[in-house]
Amino acid sequence: MALKRLESFLNRLACTPGLSGHEQRVFQLLADEFSRCGLAPKTDTLGNCMAKVEGTDPDAPVIMIFAHMDSLGFVVRYIEEDGFIRLERLGGIPEKVLPATQVQVGTRDGAWLDGVIGMKAHHVTPPEEKYVVDKYTKLFVDIGASSREEVLDLGIDVGSPIIYKPKYQKLRNTRVMASFLDDRGGCSVLMELAHLLTAEKRPATVWLVGTVQEEYNLRGAMVAARTVHPDIAICLDGGGACDTPDLKGSGHVKMGHGPTMDLYNFHGRGTLNGTIAHPAMVHLAETAAEKTGIHLQRRAGIGGLTDLSYLVLENTGILGIDLGFPIRYSHGPCEVADLMDMEQLSLVVKALADSIGRDTDFSR
Repeated sequence: MALKRLESFLNRLACTPGLSGHEQRVFQLLADEFSRCGLAPKTDTLGNCMAKVEGTDPDAPVIMIFAHMDSLGFVVRYIEEDGFIRLERLGGIPEKVLPATQVQVGTRDGAWLDGVIGMKAHHVTPPEEKYVVDKYTKLFVDIGASSREEVLDLGIDVGSPIIYKPKYQKLRNTRVMASFLDDRGGCSVLMELAHLLTAEKRPATVWLVGTVQEEYNLRGAMVAARTVHPDIAICLDGGGACDTPDLKGSGHVKMGHGPTMDLYNFHGRGTLNGTIAHPAMVHLAETAAEKTGIHLQRRAGIGGLTDLSYLVLENTGILGIDLGFPIRYSHGPCEVADLMDMEQLSLVVKALADSIGRDTDFSR
């Protein structure tokens, strides 16, 4: 039952547009599910979605469990006179997958129009260009329009959102291929946790939070923390599968082998930030996984980070840890993950939250 419920959440979330700064539809899905569980979702100026699960002990630490609602994508930078649309990237877009990729462009009235990122036909591409990756600034979107005026009349203008065309497809067994698994998978776990955590009491108060603008320099989680005032933060995010032929030897994380725990992450480019997991949180996470009989995969590396990295610096410091699930082909238009990893992540996080009380030892 739990796995089918989680898959239903993920199907809806993966097919819902939610570019950074345009998360309203994803927000509504989370808020509706929180309400179904008897919670009272609230928001802030940036658009974070927050719901409080009251604990039994007011002196127990406050826990914030969060996943980002937004996805990477593009915005309209320029509209050609003949109706082609030039792009500006928003987030870590892999340029090599873009030509011929299906996209959707958001209009002023909330509609999403289909389009494709153009490519030079193979037969007329000179040899020196055939194996060159074009910069995104050279690319354009074709929505079938014939003029700039037609594009404007459709409600598309400079700054309009552009996303990979949403999709959700079952693969073999419990594996799925979908858009925006980073981090609609984390959001689906958040929705599942709303059911699990409201089914029974625990000492600690837990805030379930869908954050905004993670792909845009990790913005929303910091602001949410200033409302929630957590002592402990658990970030739910996906990525880091190392089990494809091109990544063998880069790490031990395998899809379908359980949820992940980051011991160390660092972006290494642009956003010079990351997280070194608090040792007390590592111990608590490992203990929770052992209690549930679930294998917790360890991960460390440079090249990625989450919105935990700035959140742990709030106030006088917040105890934090990144827990997640493996994703293949992260940030591409078709990501792949295993629903079992997400279900097991929800069980480990619940056990972790249940284990925390006023006497929990958080010494380093």
